[in-house]
Amino acid sequence: FPSHDRSKQESIIRIFLADHQEIFLDGLKQFFSGFENMEVVGGSNTDIDLIVTIAQTRPDLVLLDAMLPHTQLSSVVQSIQQIGNNSKVFILYGQYADELLLNLLSAGVHGIASKYISKSELEKAIFQVLNSQSFYCAFTYKKLQHLIQSNRYYPHTKFSQIHFSEKEKVILQCIAAECTSKEIADQLSMSVRTVESYRKSMQEKTGSKNSAGLVLYAIKNGLIPIEKS
Repeated sequence: FPSHDRSKQESIIRIFLADHQEIFLDGLKQFFSGFENMEVVGGSNTDIDLIVTIAQTRPDLVLLDAMLPHTQLSSVVQSIQQIGNNSKVFILYGQYADELLLNLLSAGVHGIASKYISKSELEKAIFQVLNSQSFYCAFTYKKLQHLIQSNRYYPHTKFSQIHFSEKEKVILQCIAAECTSKEIADQLSMSVRTVESYRKSMQEKTGSKNSAGLVLYAIKNGLIPIEKS
């Protein structure tokens, strides 16, 4: 490629789709075709050679059907993470179950949403996840709150065992408000690199796999109020 073409090629966001419903899969392909900076590099409605194909196409984002036949989601997610391409994993589900959500949280996926999500919310979700921000659709988030309130989900150890500085608490609340690292940096007059350093430090000391785990920890331990339904 000429240099300008190569630069354009590198800026393209590569998407891989896996869904057992062929019509839904075609709908997702059509949805992503509307974005000039996105390319669907692969699609599958079965588990056959799924991980091999993902490894070959090296996508930036994998949209994975929660009900893909003959697959164990946690194993699939782990295999994708082990490929080493830093692919973000976004799960779409048709039917909700508490156990499904608990399994997805344990697997450390980057985004979870119902298939009833609107196009506008899905667009927001995709860019949020690609910017290393975790995403739960509104329905999923309410279910998460219920699991925490009913003591069915314990994301981390007790807050009393871990100390957060006031600066960390402020950053944590900003993360929960879905602010990007740049937005947090602008609000707190610090560099993006410093914000990322704080985020990484908080994830390490709470045992969180990603920002979503960090937010769940904060909710469970009273740092972020749970919305009343």
